[in-house]
Amino acid sequence: MNYNELTANLKLLGKEYKVKVIGQTAFKRKIFAVERILDKSFFTAIFVAGMHARENISCDMLFKMINDGLFDEIKDFNLSFVVMANPDGVDLQQGNLKSFPRSQQKKLLKMNNNSLDFSMWKANTKGVDINNNFDANFGTNVNSTTASSHGFIGKRAESEKETQALVRYTKKIKPFLSVSYHTKGEEIYFNFFQKGKQLLRDEKIAKRFEKSTGYKIKNVEKSSSGGYKDWCVQKLKIPALTIELGSDSLSHPIGTEHLQEIFDRNKSVASDTQFAYNEFVRFLKG
Repeated sequence: MNYNELTANLKLLGKEYKVKVIGQTAFKRKIFAVERILDKSFFTAIFVAGMHARENISCDMLFKMINDGLFDEIKDFNLSFVVMANPDGVDLQQGNLKSFPRSQQKKLLKMNNNSLDFSMWKANTKGVDINNNFDANFGTNVNSTTASSHGFIGKRAESEKETQALVRYTKKIKPFLSVSYHTKGEEIYFNFFQKGKQLLRDEKIAKRFEKSTGYKIKNVEKSSSGGYKDWCVQKLKIPALTIELGSDSLSHPIGTEHLQEIFDRNKSVASDTQFAYNEFVRFLKG
């Protein structure tokens, strides 16, 4: 899914969903959230896709979840879907280099080893890996010190417009759970140095998703920093999952011919999210 397809799909959503612009990129593409608001006083479950450019099958996944009505029976909480968190990066990865200013095209080519093949690109078009740019132990695990197709954390935490938009929006909506979809490996990450009852709560929720998807929980907290999941856990104290879609035997970027099989593994997401909500409320009550 590229940016034009994204905007076309937004126009086809049912009337129970509201489309909100939560920010824009350095090159003026809009960052959208699709909301289902039942009551403004309710907590919200937030789902994020397309943070890494080459992993944009996750965007198709969110739209399929919405269009197939997986959440239609939910009555206890609101829903938000940030359907493409890195639209500049996705458009570049999809072959739209010429949509950027000529001066930026030269910079992008240099970051990509002068190759016109951007199919493996992960970062935004400033060469910053958004999922390393959040203010959660920022800089602890530095993969790259210069702008690059992947791994560069940025010059400072939340330096990027995409990161800023997601932070600002997430703080507004009272989330009780965040789920960030990436590819690949069929793994679930939830740890980020939680302790005590918070850890027990989050582990219980992660195990529910593990059971329904067949994906395996993996503890990567010692190698993780600056991620959206990390930020949600550390700063908001909510359960947060990174879910890696697709078998490790598949090649990046995963094509839409694999969408149905990935969707089938994740179609219990509504009941899993309801379970997470119940655990969150129980936790609040002590």
